[in-house]
Amino acid sequence: MAIYTKPEALGIIRRAFGADVAEALAGGLPDRIDLDDPADAALLFRLGLSRDRLLNALGADS
Repeated sequence: MAIYTKPEALGIIRRAFGADVAEALAGGLPDRIDLDDPADAALLFRLGLSRDRLLNALGADS
């Protein structure tokens, strides 16, 4: 289970995509994000994010 607080998620987004993207998405993120929760995954997808896209941007293998 991968659960992140909003600040943790924004830190990951900032490292992966830059401060401008993190700032733009900050208002749309909930206080707690569970990557295994379909509703949270759908929200991230609507914001243009996915687990695979984040991992790829950070240079990790999915």
